[in-house]
This record gives sequence, C-alpha cells and structure tokens, in this order.
Amino acid sequence: MQIFEELVQWLTIHWVTIIVIFHISLSFITSIHVLLFKENERTSLAWIGLVILSPVIGSLFYWLFGINRIQRLAQKKHPLTLKQDFCSTEKTIKFHQLPKSWHSAIIAAHTIHPINYLANNTVEALINGDTAYPAMIQSIDDAKHYIVLSSYIFADDSLGHQFVNALARAHQRGVTVNVLLDGIGVGYSWQKVDRALQKMGVKTARFLPATSLTSFRFINLRNHRKTLCIDGEIAYMGGINISKNNIIKAATHPIDDIHFKVTGPVIDQISQVFIEDWFFSTGELIEFPYWRPNTDEHKNGNAVVARVIQDGPDEHHNRVRWTLINALACAKTSVKIMTPYFIPDQTLMTSLHAAALRGVSVEIIVPQHSDIIFIDWVMAANFSRIIKHGIKIYQNQRPFDHSKIVIIDDIWSFIGSSNWDARSLELNFEINLECYNANLNAKLTAFFVLKKQNAKSVNASKINSLPIYKTIRNNLFRLFSPYL
Repeated sequence: MQIFEELVQWLTIHWVTIIVIFHISLSFITSIHVLLFKENERTSLAWIGLVILSPVIGSLFYWLFGINRIQRLAQKKHPLTLKQDFCSTEKTIKFHQLPKSWHSAIIAAHTIHPINYLANNTVEALINGDTAYPAMIQSIDDAKHYIVLSSYIFADDSLGHQFVNALARAHQRGVTVNVLLDGIGVGYSWQKVDRALQKMGVKTARFLPATSLTSFRFINLRNHRKTLCIDGEIAYMGGINISKNNIIKAATHPIDDIHFKVTGPVIDQISQVFIEDWFFSTGELIEFPYWRPNTDEHKNGNAVVARVIQDGPDEHHNRVRWTLINALACAKTSVKIMTPYFIPDQTLMTSLHAAALRGVSVEIIVPQHSDIIFIDWVMAANFSRIIKHGIKIYQNQRPFDHSKIVIIDDIWSFIGSSNWDARSLELNFEINLECYNANLNAKLTAFFVLKKQNAKSVNASKINSLPIYKTIRNNLFRLFSPYL
C-alpha cells in the first residue's frame, strides 16, 4: 500500500515531465515513419507539423489515418498468380490497328500497367440510371450461371429493392451470386442492404468494414469500384452507384451519371478485379467463367481495343495517374474531361498545361454544385491556376453531375470510377477502362458537347469578382486538398 501511495505521489509531481517525454518520443518515432514511407513532400511536412504541434493527438491521427498498411496486406493476400494470362509480354493486338502517333504511348502504358490490350470489345454508354438500371436488372434476370456485383453505395430504397429482388430471384433459380459492398459505403443507408440479401440466401461481403479500432484505420481506403459481371458474357462498369437518385425522371435530388455496358474479352479483366477483391475481403477464391468468343459479334468493324486499369493503395498504386500522364503527353488536338471533383495534383496539372502550351484544346466540365461543398470551395480556389495557358473550364448547371470521362483526340478514352482528386488517385480502390476506338470517342464527344451546352464558362472576370472572404475561405480549404 505504501509503495502504491509513493507511486501516485511521484506521478502527481512528475506527470508533466512524463507527458513531455512521451510526446517527444512518440513524435520522433512517428516523424521517422513519415520520412521513410510518405512519398509526397507537402503531405509529409503537413503530417510532421501536425505530429509535433498537436501532442499525442497528431500522432494518433497519423497512425489511424496516415498509413497505407493495405499495400503490404494486399501483396500477401491477392491471388496475383491468376493474372498471368493477362500479363504476357506479347501484345494481343497489332500496332497497325491503332494510330501510329500512339505506338510509343502503348509501349509505355504496358510498362505502367502490364495488362494486355484486347481487341473485339463493345462499349455502350448508358446515360443515367434511367437507362443503366433497366439494362442491368434485365441482365441479372437473364443470368444462367454466375453473377458478381460490386458497388460503393447500394441504397436501401425503392431502386435498391429492385436489385435485391432481382439478385434473389437469380439465386433462387440456381445462379451463383456474390455481392461485395464497401464497408463505409454500405453505411449510407440506415438499413443495410447486404443483410436483406443474406436473408434471401445471397452471398455478400464487406470490403474493409470499419467495425473496430484496428479496422477503423482503413476508413480512408475505400472500394470505389462499381462493376457487374454476368456469365462471362456481359459486364457493366462506370460511375453509377445503386440509388434512386440516379433515376433522373423521379429523383428528388437527381444525380446525372454515365455507366457502360461491355462485351468482349476485356470482361475477363473486369471480373478478375472482383475475384481479387472478394478474396481480399473473405479469403475465399471464387471461380468465374471466362469470356467465350461469338462469331456473330463485332462484324461492324467498330470493335473497341480496351484493357482494365486497376488502381488502389496496394501494388497497383499510381496506375491511373501515370496512365493519364502518358495519354496527355500524346494529345495532338484535344483533351476533354468530365469529372465531379477536379482537384488534380501538381504533376497532372502540369501535364494538362503542357498539352495546352502545345496548342491542344483542353476543356474541363465540373458541376457548379457538387454533393460536397468543401470540394466546391477547393475547385473554385484552383480556377485561376487551371485557366492559365488557355485551358477552359465549365460549370455544369445541372443539380449534380457525377459523370467521369476523359476523351483525347479522336481515338483514346478513359471511363470508369476514378475522379480527378486525391481520394481516387491516392486512397480509393478504382477500376477504369482504357479504350481505343474512334466511334466510341465520337459518341462520348457528342455527350460532352451536350453537357457543355448546359454549362457556363469560368473566366478571369468571374474569378476576380468573388468576394474577398470567399477567396480566403476557398484558399484555406485548398490547403487540405490532399486529404479531401
């Protein structure tokens, strides 16, 4: 008892010294970790500043939110050997199928992401949920053997119930169904859709669920992919979540978006990403049928050359960024970008300015109002930098446009789930399709032009007329853009 009382007395006298020593030791260890494992200099400096100036709390935030532990886990757990068929060094397309000016880009792209380009695909744009959802549900109803579905948000609403019922019907007639939902995205609805699916016998899993303090550190690392693959014959991918808000005709808070229906051999690459994600989430290795060629397909001469670009805070890190940089370097005439969040890092912004300096027309469409007001402020803070060297940026007047496309010249396009922000480029698991096809580009260009008709140009006078307090606010939040 006396020893205990002496210990309490000693702690009472020296508690400040103990806290100071603990803070210095923890800050030193944390700062060393930042220096060793953080690549971005500005982000590293910001973390070190937070760690030093916010005793204990700064270090706690770093260890919870600042470390990419997924990279080591992914390399151990993902069944990468299954990808050998997609990664052969011999190209599966001939160079004469593509413009000569892009040959060097294809060589570089294969080094950036060693997945084969595949010919004889079709890619059909589906505008908004009004078009995409009926096609997806019909494909689920037509499924004979296997369905795999991955979504960031799967809302518990009238539209979500249609998908739940369709997936349940498929399961009841003997189709193998696997549904993967993001561990944070599933929380967008009070009632969890995966529980409803499980009650109907449909197999579900959550990707990195934040259910404990140890898993909470992954809160920033989300599966942002939206894919649906059926029987190895049809796939859907793009930016549309499963929510009634994407049904424009009936939504109270409508969200414009674009999704894509894909057929052809590239489906195998799309389904392989799901297989890896499912294995990572459950430890279960599922089988999915390979695409089988149909002699009646692709006789119109407009088949798309395509491949999947898989990105995330794991062994696929930075694939999207480098793919975009590589393509921008090859632009000769035009670059058209649509994205709900446009907060590119300095490297991507420099690549866009370099294209504009070469005389390339660079046009960007963003929403006038997104669903995250802080993002709007950060984008507004960057407008003056963006429009340098002739880059044009437009604000879409629709309530919120979530569409994501990149079109370069009349041949190259990039579609999928990635936004132009730090979350997509650094933190999220994303899936995109890199495509070569003039006909697809023409259709996407028409879509872009239609959107531009409903958009207003951002010019210097508009930027300069902004009240000073808004300018200060916007630039203040721009400092946090690496974390938004």
